[in-house]
Amino acid sequence: MSFETDDDTAAVEVTHSPARFSSSVAVAAALVAVVVTGLLAPVAALVGLFGLAGVAGGLFVFESERLTAIGTGIVFVGVIVSGFFADVPEFLLFASLATIISFDLGSNAFSVGRQLSDQTETQRGESVHAAATIFVGVVAAGLSYGIFLVPLGALTIPALALLLLSALFLIWSIRQ
Repeated sequence: MSFETDDDTAAVEVTHSPARFSSSVAVAAALVAVVVTGLLAPVAALVGLFGLAGVAGGLFVFESERLTAIGTGIVFVGVIVSGFFADVPEFLLFASLATIISFDLGSNAFSVGRQLSDQTETQRGESVHAAATIFVGVVAAGLSYGIFLVPLGALTIPALALLLLSALFLIWSIRQ
């Protein structure tokens, strides 16, 4: 009987810190949202920078899920502010998508950290989650932009209701 341990089978200290990979991608997504809004309106970049500081501080410094959520909300306020100054729906949609990705991956970082610790190798699972989030976000953004391009008279009220119902079912299926 041997008491030697491999590095692969060594014990892991549970720290409940947010997972590093999801945290890094969440901050990168928030940075993308701030840069895009800054291209549209410099005042929005100032608002977004406060939110970016909140996201990064919440994930890496204070390890606070609340601060991360508030930071992402402030980044989204920056997106809204840029919408007041510039009417470029493609950029606004892209910045909104980046903000949603930042929020989701920040929440995932805390969830993985609570359950498995930041010392555990979770990069593959986090990568799959990030890819799925981006895929669903791009599909939803593409559908939203497609609806935006359709003239209002060509889309009937029942079609809009069914579209909303299908979006609710999509969200419900993802949460399950």
